[in-house]
Amino acid sequence: MTATTDSATERALASSARLAQERAPELNVADLADHAGYSPFHFSRLFARHVGIGPGQYLTALRVGRAKQLLLTETASVIDVAAEVGFDSLSSFSRRFRSAVGVPPAQLRRLADRISDKPPRPFSLLAPGAGSVRVTIELAADFSPRGDAAVWVGWYPHPAPIGLPLSGVLVSGVQEISLPLCAQAPFLLGFAVPAHADPLAQLVPADPVVAVHPAPLTASQDITLRFDVSHTEPPVPLLTALPSLCTR
Repeated sequence: MTATTDSATERALASSARLAQERAPELNVADLADHAGYSPFHFSRLFARHVGIGPGQYLTALRVGRAKQLLLTETASVIDVAAEVGFDSLSSFSRRFRSAVGVPPAQLRRLADRISDKPPRPFSLLAPGAGSVRVTIELAADFSPRGDAAVWVGWYPHPAPIGLPLSGVLVSGVQEISLPLCAQAPFLLGFAVPAHADPLAQLVPADPVVAVHPAPLTASQDITLRFDVSHTEPPVPLLTALPSLCTR
């Protein structure tokens, strides 16, 4: 969670998050609020303050995360996947999926086929900004011993890896980068995948290796991003499909 709170509130939020993880397709915000013992309005404010996104966004993220996994491990049609993860409308599912992941549901399968033959190469989507942040990248020594991991660092509007970034770079074999500030998306997030990872590991990592700067960045400075398996509670799914960013 992103801020301190009393233990009773922490337990209530954690319990609601676990319920969401178990039954996301059938729940709404009112259900989670009732489980926590708060009004929907108060619960939503508490949840957003401590998780970084609202409970409605969190439920959608869990549904989309599950849909990504089903699309890449099962042969069910897109409409059947949409129904299984709790969407009544195929158009709504496709719209939310594309917004969160970067490609439509059916294209995710084609993307997996493409990157199995040709992994993404370093690229830049940097937008001009007033000032810059110099970032030192720290990866565990055993994560990619040859130093050729693919590392994405980008600017997001929320402190959670959901939706497309407004700016960012994919690098490999470097330990320091400079990024122009992004006023509209001040949260700097990153994730890394080992060199030659298979498509499933790139698109739906079981234990994503991520880095999140804990506060919005609005002024030039030097920072360090330490990449590790996410230990946030509650965990927020990593939705962005890394290779799709190079097609934006």
